[in-house]
Amino acid sequence: MKKKVPLSSKYLKKLFVCLLLILTAWLIYLFFVLQPSNNRDWEFGQKTLPSIQINNNIVKVQNIRDFHFKPKEIASTNYINKTVDINNIDKVWFLVEPFGKFKAVAHTYFVFDFKNESPLAVSVEARREKGEKYDAFIGAFNQYELIYIWSTESDETIRRVIYEDNKLYMYPLKISSNGAKQLFLQLAEQTHSLETKPRFYNTLTSNCTNELAKSASRVKPNAVPLNLALFMPGYSVNELYKLGYLPNNIPLEQLPEKYYVSDFVKRNYDQVDFTNKLRTFLSD
Repeated sequence: MKKKVPLSSKYLKKLFVCLLLILTAWLIYLFFVLQPSNNRDWEFGQKTLPSIQINNNIVKVQNIRDFHFKPKEIASTNYINKTVDINNIDKVWFLVEPFGKFKAVAHTYFVFDFKNESPLAVSVEARREKGEKYDAFIGAFNQYELIYIWSTESDETIRRVIYEDNKLYMYPLKISSNGAKQLFLQLAEQTHSLETKPRFYNTLTSNCTNELAKSASRVKPNAVPLNLALFMPGYSVNELYKLGYLPNNIPLEQLPEKYYVSDFVKRNYDQVDFTNKLRTFLSD
C-alpha cells in the first residue's frame, strides 16, 4: 500500500520549489537582464567621469578630481585636465586604507609619481547613486556601477586622512620602469572603455583591488595570481610581499609601521611642498 505524504510536507515542498524559482529568476535578472548605465543621479564626487585620450606615450586625462579638504570640511571642489608622458613615470605607490573591525576589509589604490610633475592617483570604486551607501554584501549583486577615479594627491590621499579620519599606508611598488608605464596605460585604457561601455562594480569579481590586479596581469600574464587578497583587500600587503612587489629588506610584520602615513599627513597636509615632504618621510 502506497504511503501517504503528510499534507504539511506537500506544502513545504511546493514552498521550497517556489522560493527556488523566485531566487533563480532574481539572479537571472541581476546578472543577465540588469544593465549598467552612466546616466544616473550620482553621489557627490562621482558625477563626473574622467575622460582619457591616448596617443602612444602621451596620455591626456580630463576631469581629474582636485577637491581640497580640511578636517570635517570640503574646502573646494574642482576638476582639472592634465597631459602626461608615461616615459616620465618615476615611481608607483600602492596605498591601503583599512576600515571596519576586520583586517580583510580595506580600500586600495595607486599613486603614480612623475619627474617634474605632480602625482596622479587612480582609485577603482563603486559608483553610487545619490543618497546610496556602500554595502559590501549588496555590492556582490551588481547594485553599483564601476568608476575609475583619477585625482590629485591632495584629493585622494589627504581626503582619506584629514576629511574621513582613516588610517592610511603608502607602500612603494617594486616594478620595472616599463612595467610602471604599461600599468598606467592599462588603467588609462580601462578608464577610457568605461566612458562608452559602463560596467558593474562587484565586491567579489570587480572590486578596488582585483581591478588593479587585472590591469597588472594584462601587462604581465599572471602577474598577480588568484589569491585571497583579490576578494579581501585587507590581505593585499601580505600577498604583494610574497610576490616580491613590496620592499623585502625588512620583515613583513614591520612594513605597516614603516609605511604608515596618517600621522604625517595630519601634521603636514596644508604645506605647499606636501608631496616632496611625504616622499622624504617615506625614504628615511
